[in-house]
Amino acid sequence: MCSSPVDPEERSACSREVEHRVSTVREQTRRNYVRTAAVASLVGIGASTARGQNELNSDETIRVPRDQPTVQDAVDEADGGDLVLVDPGTYDEAVEVSTPELTIRGTDRNEVVLDGEFQRDHGVRIEADGVALENLTARHYTGNAFYWRYVYGFRGSYLTAYNNGDYGAYAYRSSNGRFEHSYASGHPDAGFYLGYHNPFDAVVTDVIAEHNALGYSGTSAGGNLTIRDSVWRHNVAGIVPNTLGEEDPPQRSCHIVGNEVSENHNSDAPTRAYTAEMFGAGILLWGGQENLVENNEVRDHEHFGIAATANVVEPSGNVVRNNDVSGSGTADLALGEPADEGNRFADNEFETSLPSGIEDDSSEGDPRVGGVFEARARLVDDGEFASGDWREQPEPDDQPTMPDPGIRPRPAERGTSWNGPR
Repeated sequence: MCSSPVDPEERSACSREVEHRVSTVREQTRRNYVRTAAVASLVGIGASTARGQNELNSDETIRVPRDQPTVQDAVDEADGGDLVLVDPGTYDEAVEVSTPELTIRGTDRNEVVLDGEFQRDHGVRIEADGVALENLTARHYTGNAFYWRYVYGFRGSYLTAYNNGDYGAYAYRSSNGRFEHSYASGHPDAGFYLGYHNPFDAVVTDVIAEHNALGYSGTSAGGNLTIRDSVWRHNVAGIVPNTLGEEDPPQRSCHIVGNEVSENHNSDAPTRAYTAEMFGAGILLWGGQENLVENNEVRDHEHFGIAATANVVEPSGNVVRNNDVSGSGTADLALGEPADEGNRFADNEFETSLPSGIEDDSSEGDPRVGGVFEARARLVDDGEFASGDWREQPEPDDQPTMPDPGIRPRPAERGTSWNGPR
């Protein structure tokens, strides 16, 4: 979530910059596939063996530090379609990427570490289409760990982001992308963030977010956007699609499915005033519309398990079904007042709700839901909310590294995933 309804680095930019790249990047991708196939033929890679098809051509790979001393030097040297392969070490640098269709990959997720030393702004900032980041750790940046801006085609796989001053994995006004097999902790905004685009055409899957203000935040984001099969725990709040400003389009059309969401009321996690208001909610549709929330396990929250409430716009058209929700201090299921039409709660396992007959009639919300958030807002206004220091959050355990990091890159897009253990 952003502290203001536009990106602070480019307040006058317009999201239409994303769309005009679509046809260009598709043609670039087609040409890249043709180029790859031609190279494979020239070096005698036969179609008969899968291993041969996946081996790298050394001319397309730049090794760090063997070929170039820093990640930035390798990125500057690379052409579109190349792989920057980074050997174990701590790299005290901030990387800027402007070449499309690169893959930057560590050989060991836990041993290839980008370190901001609490003074650099972003670990990797990308302003080019089709760039993938894989098998890396980024820590101690004053801004974001991994940051895509105004791109068509992005992917973050087997990433670890911890104790950075803003977001972990962050895609802003972008589309056609994926976050997967990744971990984020210790951020005073969101561990994983997708913002300001619809349709986003994106997937967040098989990730873990803990000790953040928000596990997931999606401001004015939706449209073929799925958050699934992930763990959201020990944040200030768990999964929060949201609308923030009257000048922005409402958040709509997000699918939240198959997640484990627990104990998101962590007063020791770092937070800011605007995220502190959401304290104690597992899945919170904060001014969200037309979202589908299903088949999630949501348990042990101070206030709400799953709630939809007004923020800038009234919740409408949201469907909450087949979830298992328990242990909520205020209500397992909740719909705030005012609420617009079309919200529906059905076939959930739960004990408490506001209003009390929420599955029989959700045509109106309950004012007590808004009262909880209003009370939090008063604490925020008085500066009395608890917050930990992002610099001092727990360091994570080692995370599963990418299987076989020496194989060829795959396209950076929504539909292309590396399969492997969490």
